[in-house]
Amino acid sequence: MPASESLYERLRILAVEDPKEARKIFLAGFDANSNDLADFLARLSRPNEARLRQVVANAVRTHPEKRRLVPDLLRWRVVETDEFTRRAIEGALADVDVTDIRPRQGDERIAVPSQLTDVYRYVSDRMRHRMRNTMLSAQAQANRLKKLMASDLRTEIQATVAKLSDAMVSLGRELEATDVDPEYFQQRSVVLADWLQQMNLRYGSQYAPVVLRFVNAEQPRVRVFATNYYLETIFWNIWMNAQQAVGATCEITIDFKMMEREVELLISDNGEGFSPDLKDVVFLEVYSTKNHGRGRGMMEIQDAIERIGGHVELYETSPSEYRIRVRLPMDLQ
Repeated sequence: MPASESLYERLRILAVEDPKEARKIFLAGFDANSNDLADFLARLSRPNEARLRQVVANAVRTHPEKRRLVPDLLRWRVVETDEFTRRAIEGALADVDVTDIRPRQGDERIAVPSQLTDVYRYVSDRMRHRMRNTMLSAQAQANRLKKLMASDLRTEIQATVAKLSDAMVSLGRELEATDVDPEYFQQRSVVLADWLQQMNLRYGSQYAPVVLRFVNAEQPRVRVFATNYYLETIFWNIWMNAQQAVGATCEITIDFKMMEREVELLISDNGEGFSPDLKDVVFLEVYSTKNHGRGRGMMEIQDAIERIGGHVELYETSPSEYRIRVRLPMDLQ
């Protein structure tokens, strides 16, 4: 790190570009109790520092001297609005007895957010992600339109304008579905295979067709108890990740394995899968192969699955290749 560059300035960039390296550098400063550390932690008390707070919380999760940071973690937990940073902070505090830890001088006592506030945070965070994904289609067509206008290809321009219009209509439908339809958030019994088929059709009409295959299809009518919102958060993200990795020829295979009270879904696509270095971090931090500042999808998948009462992990299918395994509780009623 250049002498003129502070710990905060360095980690602010790395938190987006390389969270693993950011954690490493923070821990080096934390272990050495560097001169920059106090200033760095003071800066993290300001709003809009969720990414750095998440780096710190994940870095000290198993650190033997984590207790030094507990007052900061407690303060961040109270004011943090980013859901995944709050989860990282909760993970770091999970094994800490905080009953005898006093707040630092100047810390304000703020009531823990109510259940209603937590629900608002959950929905609003998902809405931002889904609106952004919906806009990707419109942005792609707008960029194509610019190129076609430069070439004066009138027929192609008309087709692109039509697709741009469709993308904007889809955006409107997203807003309508999540704003006025209470059934979208209502828990109900769902035939999972049928629901997946219908979602795949909706996804194909909005983005590009995906070939969906089931294995063990003789028992696909397993039911789960969930909301459309949770299920779309899980599988729409999986579809988006797969198609971004594979492209227009994307194929997704789901192998149903029945257990006593759960259904196990082994999900793979015709891409290269996840690399081994992502096995332990892909559900803990922002990750994207496309560009920096994006890649919350895997954490959203995990969170929605856990809210249904399930579990998700990466499992090894061949050397250096990992795929997604999801377990969901079955609705046995």
